[in-house]
Amino acid sequence: MDHARSVLTTVTERLDAARENYPAAAAWPWRTGVVACAWMVVFAAFHCYWALGGTFGLPPGESLVDNTPLFVIDLIAIPMNLGGAALALALVQPWGLVFPRRLVLTGAWGCAALMVFHAAPAMVDLAVYLTGQRDEPLTGEDRFSVLLYEPYWMLGGLLFTVLALDFQRRTSAPGGERP
Repeated sequence: MDHARSVLTTVTERLDAARENYPAAAAWPWRTGVVACAWMVVFAAFHCYWALGGTFGLPPGESLVDNTPLFVIDLIAIPMNLGGAALALALVQPWGLVFPRRLVLTGAWGCAALMVFHAAPAMVDLAVYLTGQRDEPLTGEDRFSVLLYEPYWMLGGLLFTVLALDFQRRTSAPGGERP
């Protein structure tokens, strides 16, 4: 019981110190955090739906239940997305300042990089498609990937980039020293 009380006291002290030393997120980063959280929750919900056998939002004829490797990846993605939702809120809520700055920024920049690098090749395909430079029409699977799935990933990456930059700026100590 004493250990739990000690941990709670430490967390409370860190939160109070963070509130005193670092400004709260402005309205636009806060909204960005909420949108990023929703992005992650929607993606987690789709992964749950797909894990239960749903096929909406998948390429035609695809089912994760019939594909063991994709099914396992899907099950791993659910808690990762929910963790990302919590991270998005931690980047804009005072309680996020309780965690070590480096840990929060590593998570934020990791999410941003993963999502942007995942979507970047398809963004080239999207630009080629939108400018009419594509020689052949998109197949059903390509349409899904280039027009919906990958832009959704890019949106998530850009949201986390904005959040990471804002958190980094707000939590930098004066004089360039980092807490």
